[in-house]
Amino acid sequence: MVRRLWLFGLILGVPIAGLLAAVVTTASMDRQVRAALREQVPDADPQTLAAVTLVGLCEESRAELPELCGTSDNVELLLSGSVVTGMAGLAMVLTLWLMGVMARAGRSLLLYLFKPGLYLTALAVIVLVVLHGVIATSALYYVESTLIERVHFGIILAIGLGAGYGVLTIAQNVFRLVKNASTVVIGVTVDRKNGPRLWQRIDAAAKTLSALPPQNLVVGLDPNFFVTEAEVRCLSGKLHGRTLYCSLPLSRILTEEEFLAIVGHELGHFKGLDTKYSERFYPIYRGTGDALAQLSNSGSEGAGTIALLPAIAVFSYFLECFAVAENRISRARELEADRAGVQVSSVSAMASALVKVHAFSGVWNQVQEAAMSLIGQGKVFINASSIYADAVSNAAATANALKGVTETHLSHPTDSHPPLSVRLQSLGVTLGTVAKTSLVVAPMNPAIVLIDEPEKLEEEISSAYQELLARHLPAAEAEEAAQT
Repeated sequence: MVRRLWLFGLILGVPIAGLLAAVVTTASMDRQVRAALREQVPDADPQTLAAVTLVGLCEESRAELPELCGTSDNVELLLSGSVVTGMAGLAMVLTLWLMGVMARAGRSLLLYLFKPGLYLTALAVIVLVVLHGVIATSALYYVESTLIERVHFGIILAIGLGAGYGVLTIAQNVFRLVKNASTVVIGVTVDRKNGPRLWQRIDAAAKTLSALPPQNLVVGLDPNFFVTEAEVRCLSGKLHGRTLYCSLPLSRILTEEEFLAIVGHELGHFKGLDTKYSERFYPIYRGTGDALAQLSNSGSEGAGTIALLPAIAVFSYFLECFAVAENRISRARELEADRAGVQVSSVSAMASALVKVHAFSGVWNQVQEAAMSLIGQGKVFINASSIYADAVSNAAATANALKGVTETHLSHPTDSHPPLSVRLQSLGVTLGTVAKTSLVVAPMNPAIVLIDEPEKLEEEISSAYQELLARHLPAAEAEEAAQT
């Protein structure tokens, strides 16, 4: 509610000020005209004199009052311009709301409305800021010249320059908001030559699903799986096109069938209409949200903050309008993707894989904290992925290993996911039916065997990962590690 009031305040504040300035200026000019007429015609009827307005005089005798009537015309223009600008701002807000409502009807409308809407919103914000600048400077000029008969041109110039600075600042930054997401992972690419067995299983799954196969395959330490069309930056460089990311630590606790279930889920996003959604909508939706957050944070100091407030407010509202549609569609597409995972494995494998990932992804945070502690002592893990698997085994052996797991959401770099309870219900299973299988985190046939020389890759990535952690250690810890 506060955010909405802030938005309307930014949109309507200047137009309302301009409207009031025009009304006050007109009333003051009318009083001055009546006072002048009273001096010229002392015996004039008071009621007739009270009905005299500058606008009426200009309609009858414009040629005799050219300067005064010109000022009156400008004030009338200020009044009508303020009204039109305020209505245009409200129309923009209403349009964004309607677009968000329409987008809830399905993925096609969401795809067609979102990106063009971003560009139109950017243009609308720039136009509104220009109009607000003109209204603000004009209002101050006419109020001062009429009421106090003195104009502070320095103040007016400052407002004009501020408005111009705001327009330039917004113009430089607003279109940067419309961008694709970029994902950073600590991992390396595996090509078909170096990972033939893994690629063979992935290609077979894609063929079964009639889905597009990935163009890039990355394995790393992040405890999740995902596919994306956005740029991916990893230890092997920048990747473009369809990229599938697979977690080495999770591959140690998943069976081959569970691994394929998750891969099938991810490949389901490269199937049918979901392909266009993955390619055209979600990267730019997430990228725009990230860029907006960065813009808000980077502008926390200086004049640039004030200049960018209208753009930040409007774009935040734009994303808010589409958030309901995105959440609804993302939930449906994730459940569809789960069913795709079943097609290349089984319901039980899909369910137990989901439970394992939901229950034990968070264990990676413990591994990371332990790694940072060791780095502070001048030591490192040789294989962080193996350490993770051991930590998961310990966690799975506790009595409350799966407590509350059904209400968890997966942290994901490219999509939003429904809670585990919804996903299991969609599969037609309960936690109780797969709990025992889900606690088998040291399987006889772990998915890690699909990767050639996995330990070599894990050690290489672990070294790079801990080097990166060392760079971000607090200064005191880094100094202590150096002394050790």
